[in-house]
Amino acid sequence: RELLTRSYETATEWIVITGAPCSGKTTVLKKLGEHGIRWIPEMARVYIESRRDQGLDISQIRENESEFQRIIIDKKLSLERRTPSEKTIFFDRGVPDSITYYRVSGIDPNEALRQCFHFRYKTIFLLDRLPLEIDYARIENDNSSIFIQEWIEKDYKSLGYNVIHVPVMPVEKRADLILSHIKAKGGP
Repeated sequence: RELLTRSYETATEWIVITGAPCSGKTTVLKKLGEHGIRWIPEMARVYIESRRDQGLDISQIRENESEFQRIIIDKKLSLERRTPSEKTIFFDRGVPDSITYYRVSGIDPNEALRQCFHFRYKTIFLLDRLPLEIDYARIENDNSSIFIQEWIEKDYKSLGYNVIHVPVMPVEKRADLILSHIKAKGGP
């Protein structure tokens, strides 16, 4: 409980797009990019792609899930430390997503929770789930996807964030909804 009352080191202009696997985050971010929005891809996917380039498959990359999750949160934190806090930048997932993924992986979520107070995001958008499609980077099933969706929202809210739901609709409408919300709040 005392961690939840802890203050953040740095307030940012960053916006997080989050949701369960296969909720359309990257597709929406690419559409926002067409409007000149700067965005940063999901760190887990970037890491998985770099390891695949070294000849590993997903079962090898995620053989030790605890180690994988710890690598991802370290890479997220490293990236955030290098990102200008005063610029409006969209992130495909934020550090608090790791709380949920730690929970799914059987790691104490408090380990990830401690890392969530370096930066305070300006806005959190939670994309509603789409039908799960398995690809080279996903290991989740429909049940774990539902669990992830529910806990991501709970974890962000427990950190004091207002979570804005983005319903399932065509990608252009999702992007427009996000942009109209940001503009109403004085964003780009």
